[in-house]
Amino acid sequence: MELAVAGSNPVVPPKIFMRTLFFVIAGVLVVGLYGCAPATIKEFSLDEPFTLFVRQKAQVAELQIQFLGVSQDSRCPVDVECVWAGNAQITLRVSLKDGTKETVITINSYTEPREAIYEGFRIEFVDLRPVPRSDRPINPAEYRVTLKVSRVP
Repeated sequence: MELAVAGSNPVVPPKIFMRTLFFVIAGVLVVGLYGCAPATIKEFSLDEPFTLFVRQKAQVAELQIQFLGVSQDSRCPVDVECVWAGNAQITLRVSLKDGTKETVITINSYTEPREAIYEGFRIEFVDLRPVPRSDRPINPAEYRVTLKVSRVP
């Protein structure tokens, strides 16, 4: 065994170096592959509000819904007095739970349409968080939308 003297460069034995390198590479691969794993799909009930984060998927009855993001947000900041409440427009990818009949829809927080009809189901906008503030822009990844799905009578 070699002792390192202060100010010198200690020599790492090849066996320890290779073992350390192996674990570093394996760790990077595990983290990288985990990040690429398909998102789990959460199940929710009809007629009950549920909340999704950006890119998150939900299954409600025979539908699969993914919140793609906010395409427009002109809502009035909570710390400002506005003449108009503003509007937020969200984009959803909707399909049957087997992945067929996929389409992209947009619905609004304030202006019409506030809901969409798809394959006998009504998808209704309920809420969008966080609320805007004048002193802080919203990071697109922070958005979460609350929706409600019901059968069309």
